[in-house]
Amino acid sequence: MKGMKNIDTFFDNKDRVLIRDAVSEAESHTSAEIVPVLTNCSGRYDRAEDLAGFFFAIVSLAFCWLNFQDVITDGAWHSQQAPNLQLGLGIIILILVFGFILGAFLANRIGWFRRLFCTKKEMKACLKEKAIQAFQMHRVGKTKEATGVVIFISLFEHMVYVLGDVEISKHLTDEDFVEVNDAIIDGFQKNQCTNGLVEGIRLCGQKLKEHCPSQPGDENELCNELKIWKQYS
Repeated sequence: MKGMKNIDTFFDNKDRVLIRDAVSEAESHTSAEIVPVLTNCSGRYDRAEDLAGFFFAIVSLAFCWLNFQDVITDGAWHSQQAPNLQLGLGIIILILVFGFILGAFLANRIGWFRRLFCTKKEMKACLKEKAIQAFQMHRVGKTKEATGVVIFISLFEHMVYVLGDVEISKHLTDEDFVEVNDAIIDGFQKNQCTNGLVEGIRLCGQKLKEHCPSQPGDENELCNELKIWKQYS
């Protein structure tokens, strides 16, 4: 998707080391495995382009009609002479077509503009679906004790989803991870993305420690590096 910061360089090498160390520190207190995943977008949202195109088409037509058609709009008394329409049917059709193309183009290129035409419900559904895919793709569900956790961050939606394996889900629900989500999102909003993610990982480790404390002989089953998942580019 155009108009978004390059996900490959979103975190530099120094930031990635800090994130990796945060995962290592959090896992030192729990038998769970934490896997942070960063993606640029969780859905294509093609319908948003259509809605943006429709919006621009209507706005363009309204603008041209009010400014170039000889149509009375002030409610004053005038003769019954037919209005002198400057814009014919062909021109009106062209205005609608070009307005639609312009709106769809802008929605494709500008992330914040595209997001205006995406419902929160739709974005949450896409976020959860992609988090499940990331969970499977990065083998988070393959730990011995079923204690893997993925922290899924999607840049376009400005959303975070924490998904735990079977053993984690027995004790912790989505509501229990709200604090983790909020810490990460707050950091991103303040342009302190690394600090926000590190804090989110720390809080996640604290919650996991309560129900899955570290055990003698625990092994690091999954890599602690931040996973980058580039989609819809």
